[in-house]
Amino acid sequence: MWILILIVLAVVVYFVMSQASSSNQSSKASSRTQANQVDYSSLQVDYSNLEVSLESSISTYYNYTRLRDLLAEGKWREADEETGKVMLGVGSLAVERKIQAGEYKYGLVPDYSHLVGGMADYFPCADLYTIDRLWLKYSNGRFGFSVQKRIISEQGEDVLSIISGKKPGRKKYMLDEINEEVELKKVFHSRIGWHAPDKMGNDTKKYNDLTFAIQAPYGHLPTGDYWEEGRGGSWQNKPVNNSPLLDILNRLSSCGIAL
Repeated sequence: MWILILIVLAVVVYFVMSQASSSNQSSKASSRTQANQVDYSSLQVDYSNLEVSLESSISTYYNYTRLRDLLAEGKWREADEETGKVMLGVGSLAVERKIQAGEYKYGLVPDYSHLVGGMADYFPCADLYTIDRLWLKYSNGRFGFSVQKRIISEQGEDVLSIISGKKPGRKKYMLDEINEEVELKKVFHSRIGWHAPDKMGNDTKKYNDLTFAIQAPYGHLPTGDYWEEGRGGSWQNKPVNNSPLLDILNRLSSCGIAL
């Protein structure tokens, strides 16, 4: 009888402590973010005179002339889709060269129909820099991968590694760590204007519901959620997948690309 009572008490104590820890993690994430809110308009840099190469570092078949033209015309949705096309093409070629050289670190051959972690890991730094700088130049610092990375970094130096699952030592089954990750993602999505929870447990807006206009929040674009034309099905009517974007932002770090 006493053993049963002790077991019940232990379960109750564990539950209470887990809830308290989860609440503490959420509070810590929220307070850390609130303390680092930034009025970007007061820090605005003039990127309009930024010089950007339009050539790909990996193949003469690819260049960024069309992306430049779309961005210059303020066609933000078309520019995001063009970003996807060139990133899939350049990224696939980079992966193929790694496979041929026996340097591909993943076991399975990647699915080239969409941007995945392996493709982002090997994406040429020079091309990533070009794409990011074109977005910076024509949005005058409002959009770009480096803008999104800055927004994440303002939550804490380790936040990108936490929400992308790359922080060493974290245990994905720990309730407090799971809750912290969820809270940090929610904050990031809210700040870039992606947050839109639904009854299915999704956290982000559908691609078609994003704001393809210069008035969108800082870091709203580009999305990083890219599918090969004709292979992605109805992906534009589904919530934006943040995983490819987080992979790209980690690649930004390894390439040393920043504002």
